Amino acid sequence: MLEPVLTAANMVIFAVCFTVGTVKARAARSDRDTTLRITASVLLFASAVYLLSAPAVYRAVGDVTGSPSLPSLLVSICILLCIGHAHALTLLWHPRRRTPDAWRHQVTLWAPMYAVAIAAMTVFFWAADLTGPARPLSFATSYAHIPAALAFELVYLAAMVAGITVTVRQCRGPDGVIALPERPELADSLRLFAAAVALDLAYVACTATAVIAAAQGSHSLDFLAAVGSIASSTSALVASYGLAKPALSAREAERADHAALLSLWETVMGRSGPDAVPRMTWWNRRYALSDLVAEILDGTYSLRPWMSPAPAQAVLALAESHPDATALDIRALQDAATIQHARQRREAAQRLGLPVPDYAPALRTDTPPTRERARQVSIADHLSHPLVAAALTRVP
Repeated sequence: MLEPVLTAANMVIFAVCFTVGTVKARAARSDRDTTLRITASVLLFASAVYLLSAPAVYRAVGDVTGSPSLPSLLVSICILLCIGHAHALTLLWHPRRRTPDAWRHQVTLWAPMYAVAIAAMTVFFWAADLTGPARPLSFATSYAHIPAALAFELVYLAAMVAGITVTVRQCRGPDGVIALPERPELADSLRLFAAAVALDLAYVACTATAVIAAAQGSHSLDFLAAVGSIASSTSALVASYGLAKPALSAREAERADHAALLSLWETVMGRSGPDAVPRMTWWNRRYALSDLVAEILDGTYSLRPWMSPAPAQAVLALAESHPDATALDIRALQDAATIQHARQRREAAQRLGLPVPDYAPALRTDTPPTRERARQVSIADHLSHPLVAAALTRVP
C-alpha cells in the first residue's frame, strides 16, 4: 500500500518540478542569465530524482536495464548534482565571489570534487555487482553488508556533507548571500534556501547511522533511513519554494502595477470601461505590462500640445511649504499634475471645437528603459494626491 502512495506523490512533484524547470529552460534560451540557467537545470535534475525515486518507476527502470538497483545510482548522482547547483547559485549570489574571476576560481576548485565523487560512486556501484531484487525504499540498508555498496554510500554521503557545508557557509555570516544589501527583498527566500540545504544534513546523519549499523549486521536502526528520506524530500520542497518565492512575489507585484497603471492609462488615453481596458492574464503578465506602459507613453506624447509648465511650478511651490516635503516624490507629483492638466485642456478644447495647439513642450526622457515601468507606476500613484489637486486649482 505504501509504494502506490509514494509513487503517486512522487509523480505529482515530478510533474510540478519538470513543468517549472522546462518553462525556465525555455526562458533561459532568450535570457542569457546564468542564474536562470542554473535554476532551470536544478529543477530538471530534481524532477529526475522524484521520477526515479517513485517505486513503480524505480522497478520499471531496473527491469528494462537489467540492473534492479541502477535507479539508486542515478538518484544519488542527481541529488549530488542538485547540491552542486545550489553551491553554484550561492557563488553567483555572493557579494564577493560572483565576479567572473572569483566564479571561475571557485568552479575550478569545487567541480573536481563533485566529478571525483560521482566517478567513485559509479565504480563502487558496479563493483558491488548488485544482482539482488530491487529495494526502492531500503536500498542503502539492504545492501550495506556488501563492502563496495557500503563504500558507494559513504562516498555519496561524504560528498553531500562537503557540498552542503560550503553552500550553507556561503549563505551565512556578515558578508554572506543573505546579507546582500542591494537585494533585501530576497532575504526571506535565501533563508529558506539555506535552511533547506542544511536540512539535508539530517538526511546524511540518519542514513549514515542506519547504513553503518546495517553493515555490522544490525537492522534495528533501518527506520532512520526512512526518516532521512523524509528530511531530504522536505528539503527539496522547501528549497523549491525558496527559489520560487521571488517569482511569486514578482507576479504579485506585476498584478499590483497593472492595477495602478490602469488609472494612468485611462487618464492619458481618455478612455474607460471594461471593453477598452487592456487585460492581463496569467500567461501574458510581462507582455501585458510592457504593452500597457507603451500605450501610456504614446498617450502621454499625444497630450504634449496641451501641456504647460504651470502645474509643475504650482506643485513645487506647494511642496516647499508642505510639512513632509523631504518625503515627497516631487517629480512624480509634477508629472501627474502636468498630465491631469493637459487632459483637462484637451477635453475642453474638444468640447469647444478648438484646433490642436502648435506649441508642444519637450518631455523629459532621462529615465532608463529598465526604470520606465516604475516611474509610470509612481505617476499613477500620485494622480489623486492632494498636492496635485491643490496645484490644479491654482492653474487656469
